Amino acid sequence: MEAGKTPGPVRYRDVATQMSRPTFRNFYRRIIGDLHLHKDVADDPDKITDALLARYPTGVLRGFAALKNMGFTINLDDWTPFISISRDTPLVQARSGRVLRRVEKDIVTIRGRRSVNAVQAVVDVLTTPENWGPWRDGTCIEEHVAFVDHLLRQNQKLLNRLKDDPRTHAVASLANPLAESRPESIVRVRLHQAGLTEWRPQIKVRGRDGFYFVDLGDPLLRVGVEYQGAHHFDRNARAKDAQRANDLSWAGWTIMEATSVLMTSEVEWRRFLGRLREELVAARQMRNSRIA
Repeated sequence: MEAGKTPGPVRYRDVATQMSRPTFRNFYRRIIGDLHLHKDVADDPDKITDALLARYPTGVLRGFAALKNMGFTINLDDWTPFISISRDTPLVQARSGRVLRRVEKDIVTIRGRRSVNAVQAVVDVLTTPENWGPWRDGTCIEEHVAFVDHLLRQNQKLLNRLKDDPRTHAVASLANPLAESRPESIVRVRLHQAGLTEWRPQIKVRGRDGFYFVDLGDPLLRVGVEYQGAHHFDRNARAKDAQRANDLSWAGWTIMEATSVLMTSEVEWRRFLGRLREELVAARQMRNSRIA
């Protein structure tokens, strides 16, 4: 850490007695106006938010910055903070983050900062294309739902508010706070789009050695799908997974595994979906034969 380093937004005049202007320019990056951040924290969204509000103290937090200020964690990297200001305020171009002129409604004050409400903050995130990088096409709905699932795991009360707003109803109708990870959310949305709309997340199943929770499944037909990330492929994890699979099989469940390779290949996904439909047909036939 360099001598005289100031972690928060700073103007040169604040540190002029500690370093020359060339030195300041070497170690600090301009964020907005004459406000700078040290290069070590100049990409930190929270620090950028601080700088935007230092320049516009009456600014209103939007999007990710508003959600973060409400106490939510964000499951997307490198998010861009932005604030809004009144239309009669002179606009200074931001080099990092964004500043917009807007007439705000339903402003709330949280932790001493003015902010839009949670629903508007979610709308901001969902309707800003640059938030989604390569997921701007048809797969964007999967990422939207995964993002909302992440928020709902932190505050389930938000779900009804999102369902009641026409701007977020479509995404909220696919969301479920029981989903435990982004890949699990994406698998659920894909299955829903394939017509498997009744599948539930985190189904509790009693095995011989205790209870398990199946990532996604049909509790009536006892067919499930579980996402296996990279951490499942070391020796100890595979041994535990094998024991789990045996116990679920003993309990009458058929489990199919989804992997990252599967989720990134349309051909492999279609093949997987075909096999899954075959398992469902077989399970339905077996169930019908038992109750006939």
